[in-house]
Parts: sequence; C-alpha cells; structure tokens
Amino acid sequence: MEVNQIYTKAKTYGVPVIRTESHKILEDVVKKVKPNHILEIGTAVGYSGTLMLKSSTADLITIEHNKDYKNQAIKNFKSNKLSNRVKVVFGDCLVEISKMLTSNKFNNHFDLIFLDGPKAQYDTLLEGLIKMLKPEGTLIVDNVLFRGYVNAEESAPTKRYKTIIKRLNTFIENCKNNPKLTEFSLINTEDGIIIAKKVQNEK
Repeated sequence: MEVNQIYTKAKTYGVPVIRTESHKILEDVVKKVKPNHILEIGTAVGYSGTLMLKSSTADLITIEHNKDYKNQAIKNFKSNKLSNRVKVVFGDCLVEISKMLTSNKFNNHFDLIFLDGPKAQYDTLLEGLIKMLKPEGTLIVDNVLFRGYVNAEESAPTKRYKTIIKRLNTFIENCKNNPKLTEFSLINTEDGIIIAKKVQNEK
C-alpha cells in the first residue's frame, strides 16, 4: 500500500495519523537531520513511520499499544519494503520506554525521536526520551495544542479535556525551560508541533 493510500484509508476509518502540514514538517526535519536511528511513540498504522523511513536511511523502533493498528502497521511496512529497517513494539509506551531505559542500550542512541502517543503521558515520558536522544539529537512532538485549546482563551468543553490540556501546558513549559533542550520551537499549525534539540553537553 502506497503512502497516500495508507493516509486515505486511515482517515476513512478514523485512525489518528499525522496531518498534512505536520507531515511536511516531519519530512523536512528528517531530511535535514539525516538520522541513523529513530524512535517513534505512537505507530498507529505506520503512516508517519513510513514517511520517516522513506525520507532517510535510518532504522526505526516504533511503539504501539493497539493490536489492530500494530498488525496493520506491520503489513504497511512490508508492502513498502521497509520491514528490514523497522521494529514494531506492541505495548504501553510507558512500560516499553522504561524497559529500554533499564537496559541501558539506548542511552544517547537516537538521532531523532517522534512523540505522537498518549498526550496525557507526554510530560511523564519527557526526561526518559531526552536521556535516549544523542547529544544534538532532535525531538519532535505532535498534537501539543490539542484542537486549539492549549494556550487559548477558550476553555475546554469537558473535564477530561481540561486535564489533558493542563498536562500539555505543563509539558510545553517543561520542554521550553528544560536545560537539556535547546532550539525550542512551538509551531502553531494544525494541532501544534514542538521541535527541540538536545544540548551537546549536559550541565
């Protein structure tokens, strides 16, 4: 299945995939960074993973908690002849990231990390992801403005959204003010994207 077909089918069935402008930004960053190793949190059906692999020569580890999405992603990677460059991990991202950190195999390992998983967990994941980034590695985070409610005067319509929005506001501030990150940028397009780099030398 071609990349545009993956996108069309995902949108038809309501699968959460990266949107058009964000897709372009992601591709541009990947081409600029030229990563060797990429980590993705939130595989869905493999659309963004396929974009990143086709925009680079990198290998990819991608984590997905939905079994149906995971199985479809594996099929999509295979149909694009990318299976030998990708490892799809099935499980809760907090658990899987914890395992990776405990193994010590992935400290300072990834040139690029793309976070597009459960928004309420972004801030919980942040320090661990920074630890796994190489010095000067790039962190990209999608959906940080959550339908325009984050950093907006308009209040969220439900209590559940208020909790997510509060956590995303905290996450944005922690990214912006984190001494281990530099070149912080919040791009106000679609649902919002953060791009930042890990400092070369941690203090």
